[in-house]
Amino acid sequence: MKTNLYLALMLVLPILAIAQTKAKSPIKPEPFRLEKLVAESGLPYRMVHDSLAVIPYTGEYVKEFDLVVQKASDLLLIYTNLSAAVSGKLDSTAYPFLLQQNHHFDLVKIGMDESHTVFVRADVYLAATNVKLLTRMIKQVANVTNILGGSLQ
Repeated sequence: MKTNLYLALMLVLPILAIAQTKAKSPIKPEPFRLEKLVAESGLPYRMVHDSLAVIPYTGEYVKEFDLVVQKASDLLLIYTNLSAAVSGKLDSTAYPFLLQQNHHFDLVKIGMDESHTVFVRADVYLAATNVKLLTRMIKQVANVTNILGGSLQ
């Protein structure tokens, strides 16, 4: 009887010594959620889809305009359509002025696409983004839009 017990232990103990514990699966980070980040800014917004939020703004010179926050790959694009915001006040004579204004703003830049639509825009990497930074960038883009709107009157 003792022999059988010793024999059983001799077979089981090496198996237990060799057996590995089950590896724990790594904790997956929570997927990026634009809506959560924009909601925590405290600004009013509406989600167009999971990677595009629109924030309505009003200013002293530009009464109503939309500011867009869009996730594109590993970037957040924060922009306004200045052409729409100051409808009818932009023509080719304003382009040199707008280009010069790029020197007056740090993170916010003014650009134009192939259809001559002018945008006020700031980009930030997702990895470097938090609610405080996003809120600051949103307010800067909105303020520059309002300032330019006043300059173009």
